[in-house]
Amino acid sequence: MERREVRIASRWKLTPEACTEGPFKGYVGIDRISSAAGKLKAGERMTSLMHHLSEENLRAAFRSVDGNKACGIDQVTKKEYGKKLEANLAELVDEIKRGGFRPKPAREVLIPKAQGGWRSLAVGCLEDKILQTLLAKILSATFEPIFHEHSFGFRRGKNAHQALAHLYKEISYRDKACVVVEMDIEKFFDTVDHDRMMELLRTRIGDEKMLRLLRRLLKNSVLQKGSVMKEQGEGTPQGSPVSPVLANIYLHYALDEWFKEKWGEHGSITRYADDAIFVFGDEEKAKEFRAALETRLTEFSLRLHPEKSQLRSFKPRSPSGDLPFLGFALYWGRSAGKRSELKVKTLPKRLGRCIQEFKEWIKNNRHKHKLDKLWSLARAKILGHYNYYGVSFNVKKLNHFYHACTGLLFRWLNRRSQKRSFTWERFQRRLMFHPIPAPTEGALVVNITSMHGTEPKRKPKSRMRKLRKSGSVRSSGRQRPLFT
Repeated sequence: MERREVRIASRWKLTPEACTEGPFKGYVGIDRISSAAGKLKAGERMTSLMHHLSEENLRAAFRSVDGNKACGIDQVTKKEYGKKLEANLAELVDEIKRGGFRPKPAREVLIPKAQGGWRSLAVGCLEDKILQTLLAKILSATFEPIFHEHSFGFRRGKNAHQALAHLYKEISYRDKACVVVEMDIEKFFDTVDHDRMMELLRTRIGDEKMLRLLRRLLKNSVLQKGSVMKEQGEGTPQGSPVSPVLANIYLHYALDEWFKEKWGEHGSITRYADDAIFVFGDEEKAKEFRAALETRLTEFSLRLHPEKSQLRSFKPRSPSGDLPFLGFALYWGRSAGKRSELKVKTLPKRLGRCIQEFKEWIKNNRHKHKLDKLWSLARAKILGHYNYYGVSFNVKKLNHFYHACTGLLFRWLNRRSQKRSFTWERFQRRLMFHPIPAPTEGALVVNITSMHGTEPKRKPKSRMRKLRKSGSVRSSGRQRPLFT
């Protein structure tokens, strides 16, 4: 009897299972990159990364891409690309493996800045976004173990509230002798030096094919208005999924490591992307640092913004105005015992801009949806404002936003027709049965005085006492509230 040959598959050729939890959920092998990167010693590099650009990982990146975003120059949507997803991904992997992949030119979109001028965004094609999303995961896993703990921008497990809480703690600690240095880099994303960026990437990546692919993405051209093709000699265009990670890598070596080594014993740093505030307890050291900072950034082809970068005293008795940071303003106020206390509020300019944006939205959309749909969208926008600006000491500004937006809501709902039939009584009745929570009732206030800035300060209050028309306030709820 003929004996059949038994084939045993090599365990190295078996496809590993996708990660089921954590920041790399759905991706195959990216969590292993993070584990290996955390064990790298000085001088060691990751030498094999290209095999992670597989169909499985590209499929996971495709799922995470937002299909509602603007399309690139090829006008291919996520729905259209997904109709032949397997064939498209197989072709993309083949191009990457044989080194023939070339990103398509991005489309430039200009959006107005609040301070004036325009911000340039590069809208890439869908296939480029898929690859860039996967590369962002790989770069994040490779460089995350060495990032500074006080860098909060575009990192997993970090947010703006934690950055604000850390800055609050550092200023409170040096209250009587606090000097701050504000840093804002002028056109940072447009002035990043490509050669220096590649040098920094090589400190932890030794895969030349991966480095070659990253350089092609950096030098990708942008199609400007008027069909003018602009070659990218410098910068990492905003709008690209990989751009925030590259910015963090660049500023880690340019700023974070340098500050920790040279100035860490004299002050502290709180950085969110290219916005940073340095807190010192000695004015002379702060002046020395300010001069050294400008020299350091010049070495990396960067320049401070002349109006937004300054040195100021921020003591309780002699503060030089409010300290803006991430849409908030820190200032010295009075506590209940009439003592100096560091407080936080929404930046006045940002508050006015948010109210104006709500006004434009309700004005332009009051005829596009039915009343119930429009009401729920307005409620979601107001609650979204609470989610970001709902921090300690800021209830007054939240109330200002609430009353301004509800007033605008009534005003423009009353103008849905020539006859003003939506009366104030009808608006109040709808507000009772379909409530838009006021900050003191439904807002989750983040306690930034804690160490991490993520603990809720108080729970939302119940509306039952306000709505109950009969029965005791302390009743067990068996009485039925009567609405009139």
